[in-house]
Amino acid sequence: MQLTDHFADTELGVAGQDAQIVANATHLCLILLEPIREQFGPLAIDDGYRNPQHNAAVGGAPDSQHLYIGQNAAADIRPMAAGLQVVFDWIRLQSHLQFDQCILEFSHSLPACIHISYNGGLAQQRREAMTGETNGAGPYENVEVNP
Repeated sequence: MQLTDHFADTELGVAGQDAQIVANATHLCLILLEPIREQFGPLAIDDGYRNPQHNAAVGGAPDSQHLYIGQNAAADIRPMAAGLQVVFDWIRLQSHLQFDQCILEFSHSLPACIHISYNGGLAQQRREAMTGETNGAGPYENVEVNP
């Protein structure tokens, strides 16, 4: 099933999940993923929804937005035609997208993915941008975000 024009339920891992989880994924696609795709072309979704067992297995935080609890949603993305740093910088410095968190994650000092999340339970998104190692291998460092 298509969530939006360019993203399917299988890409976000929500096929067969309850209606709230699918709604959270759809909102994430509409608010964040579609505008990023419009700017940079196709995106690979490395990780979207995680059930609690998968989240624990990959070392996710117990309150990870990947669990799609409440009105939260997150995805780890890789643009197919642009560099991760370029996309990360556009999101945090130029786009004015209403994200909760945007994290450029590294694996062995190489850019691995961009974690981007939305919290529909907040009246105003935090717009936190950070960099750090994947899977909590080190602390995240806050970086500049333009309003």
